[in-house]
Amino acid sequence: MNALLIKSVIFSEGPDTLETAENSDAVLVPDPDSENGYRVEEAPSTWKTLTEEEYVAESSSENAIENMGLSSKFPFLFALTASICLVYLLNRFLKSGAGRIKWLGNILLTAVFFALFQHHWWIRLPRSVYYLFPVLEAILLLAVISLVSRKSFSKKIYIAVTFQAVFGLCEVLRSYGELFLERLGDCLGSASDVELFPLYSYMADPADAYPYASLNIRIYLDWEACLMLVLSCAVMILSVRKLAQGGHRNMEEIPRSELYFLLTPAFAGIVYSVFTEVARLLLKNSVFVNWATWDSPAQSMTLYFMIPFLAAAFLMCILYAYIIYQKLITYMEEKQRAVILENQVEQMQGHIREIERLYTGIRSMRHDMQNYLFDIKSLLAARGIDVEEKGSELAGYFSGIGTSLDALNYSIHTGHPVTDVVLNGKAGRAKERGIRFNSEFRFPADYGIDAFDLSIILNNSLDNALEACEILLGQKPEAGTYIEVKSCCKGNMFLLEVENSCDGVLLEAESAAAPLTRKKDTARHGLGFQNILRCSEKYFGSAKYSCSGQTFHLTVMLQKAENNPAAG
Repeated sequence: MNALLIKSVIFSEGPDTLETAENSDAVLVPDPDSENGYRVEEAPSTWKTLTEEEYVAESSSENAIENMGLSSKFPFLFALTASICLVYLLNRFLKSGAGRIKWLGNILLTAVFFALFQHHWWIRLPRSVYYLFPVLEAILLLAVISLVSRKSFSKKIYIAVTFQAVFGLCEVLRSYGELFLERLGDCLGSASDVELFPLYSYMADPADAYPYASLNIRIYLDWEACLMLVLSCAVMILSVRKLAQGGHRNMEEIPRSELYFLLTPAFAGIVYSVFTEVARLLLKNSVFVNWATWDSPAQSMTLYFMIPFLAAAFLMCILYAYIIYQKLITYMEEKQRAVILENQVEQMQGHIREIERLYTGIRSMRHDMQNYLFDIKSLLAARGIDVEEKGSELAGYFSGIGTSLDALNYSIHTGHPVTDVVLNGKAGRAKERGIRFNSEFRFPADYGIDAFDLSIILNNSLDNALEACEILLGQKPEAGTYIEVKSCCKGNMFLLEVENSCDGVLLEAESAAAPLTRKKDTARHGLGFQNILRCSEKYFGSAKYSCSGQTFHLTVMLQKAENNPAAG
């Protein structure tokens, strides 16, 4: 059991000085049977009380040894890690400029945050507000962040409050985890000790040795503190990295209700860190812990374990709330895109059916017109009028009609009117823009693939190809752009390949499921590849893309209908 020495000194009042009237020593000894858990005993007579003068005189002729843990040499690592993580989080949420200025700004901002976390300015606060320093620190963080960025204020509030909570919980995890490991080491007989884990020693400066003649500093490995320092820094890095994963989302503001939802676990974590800070002095006192746990090692270890465990639980709540929020945002975006996609498909379906009807009528009319022209020429020839005479007005008139009818005849024939309309329409657009268009596409009539689904694939892939060629022409007007469409049948598989020129820049989402659009309205654009993927999955196929240099390549594979029940 640990005994606590209580020294009481009673002074008598005099006119000029205070003289010691009585000097008594007592020992506070733990006693579970007593009412308060302790009893008071007189101190042993062997204990000697020294005045300050006697203590200095006795110490000045001695050589002292001071044991120092290795973790005391690197206390700045925690604050440095926090500063770097906060700057990284800011860059992900509040995107700023690039280049040398950004790097210099990040270094300066890291130094400011390091000074804030390392030098405990709140120690100088009045005692009445001392334990409110996490709240004041969050406000100060918000002020600094607001100075360096004028973007979304709701995001800045979220970053300041959430990071303060993460920082405080990691600090609780470090300090109380160290106490738990120390108690565990005592039970296992492997506690940190200078005799068991010595590293090196050195003589202190004579000025620092006062009041001793010399002071020998012995550094030893306090593995509990070092382990928790590294572990708390790792937890902070992983937590910030998880929070930063959704920072790329292009949202200007976080709605108020969603902000309240995100900040609730963060506020709870800050409150918990404040209360553990208040109790730290008591829980570091082994006498108090032994009294509170009735001097039971198992109960004291449970107490030291539960505090960092709850800190980790609060940290998980913060991250889990953020994950739920990200999933809700993703779900809402996908739902919105699905509605837009459905509307696009319906509009495209009606448009293609109308074009198919018109195309069939034009082909029928062209065939009839050719027959009418032949009959007119025959009737005129029967009356002795030569319509083939060169230079005559009648011959020029018939020649113009023939040219107009030839213009109604498509140059690309695929074997189906729907795909004929799509390919000839895209070829006409490419010709207007000076883009070389080559088609070797053939409609797979005996594969049971709906022409409407193929038209969606062709429409979206060729629209993307035309857009890529136009971007390249805008950058390099002299560039030779092209679009090639090929198809082939291999066994039960139908393959469609589209190759086109591009500028070599391909924006991809983090999931790499589809390329991102460069247009600002991401909700209504960038759905082309998803349309293609949707149609290919209907036939148990796939769609893959690649970009090499200034060439973009798309491959779509579809299965034959007899192997695909969903196609019917």
